[in-house]
Amino acid sequence: MSQRPTTLRKHQSSPAEVACALRLALHDTVDTAHWMMQLRHALHTQHPGARVELLRHDIELPAPRASHARSLRVLAPDGTLLALLRIRHDSPAIRQQLATLLRPMLPGLTRRLALERLQARASMADLMLDLSHVLLFEDDLDVLLTGVIAYLRERFSLSLATLILRESDTRWRLRAAAGNSTQFALTPGGLWSVQRGLTGKALRLQRTLYVPDVHHDAEYVVGSALTQAELLIPIKHAGAILGLLNLESPSAESFTAEVREVLDVLADQIGGVLHLRLLQAQLTSLNRKAGALATELARVNTRLKRSNRSLDKLSRTDALTGAENRRGFEQALRNAWRLAKTQQQPLGMLIADIDHFKAYNDHYGHPAGDACLSRVGALIRRALRDEDSVFARYGGEEFAIILPGLDAAMALAVAERVRKTVFAARIAHDGTGLGRVSLSVGAASLMPAPQYNARRLVTQTDQALYRAKHEGRNRACMAGAAEPAEAAAALPRARQRARRAAT
Repeated sequence: MSQRPTTLRKHQSSPAEVACALRLALHDTVDTAHWMMQLRHALHTQHPGARVELLRHDIELPAPRASHARSLRVLAPDGTLLALLRIRHDSPAIRQQLATLLRPMLPGLTRRLALERLQARASMADLMLDLSHVLLFEDDLDVLLTGVIAYLRERFSLSLATLILRESDTRWRLRAAAGNSTQFALTPGGLWSVQRGLTGKALRLQRTLYVPDVHHDAEYVVGSALTQAELLIPIKHAGAILGLLNLESPSAESFTAEVREVLDVLADQIGGVLHLRLLQAQLTSLNRKAGALATELARVNTRLKRSNRSLDKLSRTDALTGAENRRGFEQALRNAWRLAKTQQQPLGMLIADIDHFKAYNDHYGHPAGDACLSRVGALIRRALRDEDSVFARYGGEEFAIILPGLDAAMALAVAERVRKTVFAARIAHDGTGLGRVSLSVGAASLMPAPQYNARRLVTQTDQALYRAKHEGRNRACMAGAAEPAEAAAALPRARQRARRAAT
């Protein structure tokens, strides 16, 4: 089978061909920026005067009202605004035509933006782990702070990054800097004025200050001519301000909501490190306080580890249901398969899908759909009695359960218990003939062997789920004998068609 094209062909000319190519490109593209490039290229061939831009809400980009423009709202399943897709053209008819072309692509764009936000969170978690390692194991404070500031400037393409520390209420000193300043010298060790500018504003407010466009803030004092956005984070310990982290960027895109959240945690860790180094300096001259210092050190290390655990949990948890997310599921599956292989015990798995969930969303609305997902997740968790089981949101309205030590019959029994628990809850669903929410559940179990891997278990469970859907829904099915090669190859395509038609 030939692969779908991931780029737009130059000879495509009709609106239908352009729409088809754009939908395929959105599915296959590496990121939304690449897709937007292809979109602009395609529209240029159709309407040379047309312009399309994507204004992402999480970046807080300045978005002034524009004439000759029409905006399409890109919404999350809960109704939260993710972005605006703005169409510009002098002709209202052309704007309407382009809006009609692009509107069917909004769900795909929503999924792509949500995926990129998850990937950004994972990237930020990795970044935080790297910086935490430096904060924990670098002994020289000047080297540590200079390294962190230089890393942040390079990692986020900043125009200016500085760290100032408090010596007294009126005396602040520049401790680390990276970038270019057109107004003052960036000499570590020099005194720093905090009486004016956004620095003074952040210290007066004693909280993080984010300014997406500094040129619209009357208190901004020019440091770098390249700066558009500025982020200032007080560095605290036990409520006392020890310093200030000042980051300036040529673009507000550097400071997404995820980035700001991680940098707040980093500032807390720097505060802990600064406090720790102060205690270490006192230890040199006041050896008699060694016991108190050790206690404080343990407290700081506990906070650092707690921050790291929080970040790790954040990257593995589905915010809506509290279950493991896809990343957490994959990690748990690898661990469970490895343990089952070592202990030579079977490993069971379930994948449960809410029947006719699209109809539920269409009838009750997305906020109610989110509430339904949360309720069903809680019911499934209640039906799982084994503390060793792993419960995850597999994607959309699908949930996956890993069942260590359960053979096929036992896994099917758990699947039926899960199905009955949700059905007995009588969650209203007027979009089905049953009148209430039901589940289709696929079950499978494998004994680890050299010719098998964990992915085979997932595939068998997925096939069992499809069988439950195909046989009428509101039922649990066990994975049967291996499918013939032709049927197995056709199963994913058939499942996609069934989902488009019925869910």
